[in-house]
Order: sequence, then C-alpha cells, then structure tokens
Amino acid sequence: MLTINPGVTLQIGSNTSADNSPNIIATSDSKNLASVVNREINLNNILNNGAIVLNSAQFILLGQVSGTGSISQLPNVWGGNSMGGVSPFTGVLALSAGQDFGTNHVSPSIPNAKAVVNEGSWLVWSAPNSVVTVTQNIYEASFGGDINFHPIGNSRIIMRGVYSHTDNSPHGSANLVNPGLSDASLNLAKVIYRGGPNDVNGNDGSYRGINIESGGTVQWGDGTTHDFFLPSAPSPFAVSPALGAKNAYINLHRGGTLALNYNGPVALNVGITGGGGGPDRDGSAGTGNVTIMSTAGNDVTFSQPQNYNGVTTIGAKAILRLGTGSPQPLNYDKLVYNSSTQQYVKSTTLQATYSGDSSLLTAESAGGASTDSIVNDGSLIVQNTTDAITLSNISGSGTFLQNGTASTTLRNNSFSGTAVINSGSVLAASANAFGSGNLINNAGLGLGNTQFELTLGGSYQQNASGSLTLPINGTSKGVDYGHLTVPGPVVLGGVLALKFNGTFTSGQKFALIDAGGGISGSFSSVTSSGPAVDITLNGGVLYATVR
Repeated sequence: MLTINPGVTLQIGSNTSADNSPNIIATSDSKNLASVVNREINLNNILNNGAIVLNSAQFILLGQVSGTGSISQLPNVWGGNSMGGVSPFTGVLALSAGQDFGTNHVSPSIPNAKAVVNEGSWLVWSAPNSVVTVTQNIYEASFGGDINFHPIGNSRIIMRGVYSHTDNSPHGSANLVNPGLSDASLNLAKVIYRGGPNDVNGNDGSYRGINIESGGTVQWGDGTTHDFFLPSAPSPFAVSPALGAKNAYINLHRGGTLALNYNGPVALNVGITGGGGGPDRDGSAGTGNVTIMSTAGNDVTFSQPQNYNGVTTIGAKAILRLGTGSPQPLNYDKLVYNSSTQQYVKSTTLQATYSGDSSLLTAESAGGASTDSIVNDGSLIVQNTTDAITLSNISGSGTFLQNGTASTTLRNNSFSGTAVINSGSVLAASANAFGSGNLINNAGLGLGNTQFELTLGGSYQQNASGSLTLPINGTSKGVDYGHLTVPGPVVLGGVLALKFNGTFTSGQKFALIDAGGGISGSFSSVTSSGPAVDITLNGGVLYATVR
C-alpha cells in the first residue's frame, strides 16, 4: 500500500522521455503480478488523503485508490492512464488530456468520487458481461471535450449524472474541491466568455461531444431521475448547421445502443448521427439503436431530426415524442468578466429559432435502410408543426398519436395499439398503414393518389372534428378509388371529402367503407371536387353515388 497524507501531493512523472523508465506506479512493463498476468489492472492500493498528480509521458496503470484526496492530470500530458477495478476515493477526478476508464477486459468503478472534470477525452469501457455505473456529474470547462463509450459485447454503461458545462473550474486549472455550474441554462446555449479565467479563445465553452463506439449498451439515467445526461441547445446532426454552430453532438457507431431511462419528461436536443462532430465530421449516418426504456414516467422528446440507421424501441411504460410542438431558441450567451467584482455578467442574444420538429430514418428516407424500424410497446407521439415526415415498419402493442399540425405519412406497419389523429393529418401510404389496431380520427385522414385501399385491424371512429379524404380516379374499389375495409364497427362524424380525377356519369356508385361491425352515425358534410354525390348506407357498406 502507498499512503499519501493530507496536504501532500504525489506527482507521477515529468512529462519527458525520462518517464520511459518504469514508474513507482505499475505501467505496461511493470513487474506487478496482476499486470504481468493480464497487462491490464494494477492491484496496488493507494490510500490517497492528499493529491495524486499525473504528469507522465509513460502510460500509467493506476491502482485501486481510496481516501479523501483527488486525482488530476496536468495539461498536455498525453502519456495516458487507466483505472480498473473499484477505486472508492471521495475526491475529484480531473483529466486534461484523456483517460481510459477501464479496458476492454477490466471494468472500472469510482462509487464515491465527488465529480469528474473532463478537459479532453474520457474513454469509458465496460468489459463483456459487466455493468459499469457512473453516478457522478461530468464537468467540462472548455470547447471540444468528449466522452467515448466502449461497451464491449453485451455489457452496459450506465450514466446516472449530467454531462455539464462548468463555470467554476477554469480550463487548465481544475477545481478539485467543488466543480459545478452556477446557472443550468448555460448548458442550453452557446456560451462565450470574454476575459477572466474561463475565456478560451472565444469558443463555445459549453460544447460537448459523445461517441458511442462499440456494440453494447450505453444507458443514460437509471430510472430514478429526470436530470438528462446531455442538456444542450438545439444541435442538428449536420456538420455545420445553417442556423448557427451546434452545442453538442452524438455519434453512434458499430451497432451500439443508446438507452434512455428516466422517471419524468426529458428532451434530447441533439440529432444522433455517425459523423456530426469531433474527428468524425463527415456527415455519415449513425449505425445503432435507440431504446426508450420501460420505466413509468419515461417521457422522451426528440427535438431534432435523427440520422441513425437502426431500431428505435419504445418500452411498454414509455413515451417517445417526435417534435416539441413549439419553437426552440438557439441562444448565444455572452459572459463578460468584471475585474472589479471578479464575476461574469451574462447577456443573452437569440441567434436563431428551430421549429422543434424531428424525424427518424426509415426505408423510404434519403439515407434510410430497409432494416430501419420502430418497435413501439408504449406510446409514439408525433408533434411536428412544420416538417412532414414518413414513418414505417412500426411494430409492437403500443399506441400512435398524431398531435402535430404537420402531416405524417404512415406505411407498412404492424403495430396493434390504437392510433389517434388529434391534429394535422395522416396520409395512409399502404393498406396496412395503421397496423392491426383501432383508429380514432379527430383531425385529418387521407389516402394519396397512388394508394386507394386502407385496411384496418379493428374499428374506425371519426368524430365531429375529423375529416376523411378519399381519391376517386376510376371505378375499381381499392384499385383506383379510395376504400376502407374495417372488420370492426364504424362510427361516422365530421367531413367526407371526395377528390374526383376524371370524367364520371350519373348513377355510378362507389363503395367507400366496408364495415364488418356495422356503421353508425353520419358525416356532417360531404364535399366533392367533381360531381355532386349522394351518400347512402346499405348494411355495413357506405356508398357514394354520382347524381
């Protein structure tokens, strides 16, 4: 055991070539027994009640560190270091260049550390068949830091805290007592400091990056909080967004999974991609999956279009909202240092406004893949106000709600839950657009000029505020004119709009709805873009006849 007493600092290395000889802490060529056996973990125990300062040009395998002290890395120290096993120290872990937190065979743990200050790249690993949980907040004081997640095999990395900007731990001089953020809104804007200790070349001090690099699962939240891991200003997946520089990025690589597990509403303001930031700024789509975990209250809003190929899963108790339903500001926070008070004075400028609309890649999207799909066992709610989107390959037992004023196109779905159109319109682009469940229409339902049949799996209810738009291009039911097949009951209200295209003669009759469970109610009005029609009901079939 190595003991560091209170008030004592142990500096490891000189950051020169002299560090190439073995250090007193185990390195890759150490004779430490565990290091010789597996070359990955040093089981030396360090009781650190003072401070450990890393300054070695040689890679360092830290032992299991206990005590009340801190561990910090000096600026421009690129020798590297790694922690493995359980280190129960209670101080701050501060990194200026980078650290391997664990390896691909040894999982790490810092259950009691106060916080992590990341001024470079923090590489978080979990070994196969393991779960690594980080409960601490991670703070960043300057432009361009990132966290690189490496969950190997079927392992999982759980982040319980918040990856946050810090305004009381200056760049290059980490606060080892109590790093933090005085104003939570500084995570939700581009933050520029002028003068004082936080001024870093005029760059966005709150810019943070995420890279998910392996095929396991990275989980944000543990189901006991709704403090979101990556709070951010609106940050599209584009490399250089037209409305202004983004505040954060998420690159999803190699088929990994990002799982979100919260007990209340949270917002992902970042477009997930494969090449939207950091060293991978090539604009490519991400490859991997996103899961909204089945936790009561887990209500996740995507406020940006998404750019990843994979499966989006919504758990049985969870909600995924595409779009916020309201404008989202991109703010520029300028903080000017007052030397007399030694404080920053903030002024906020609205740089741009995003619609808050979102989307997912589908087989029909530019850049989409045939394997892109949605497994919905909870609730999928579309809230876009401007951008029309297409959603396809939706399975599961969950519900679908159209709550935004923009149009949504549905095609090739098999979900069994109820679909509700509350606002805007939904265009059915395949016969199975609504899967096998019931459909309630309080707004707009239509069939396009190339899709003439809609087959529901349950019932159809159109209320007073609903409208049904059907194209009539010919005289063949479901082939060239719009038709609904409903095995359950149909309740009618609202508007029927018929869009004729061609020449039609008096007496021609069109079966518009076949209902196995019978039809009740009636349309309050019928509009036609062509000839006038009469609406009649014969058993479970609703007809329109040209006058």
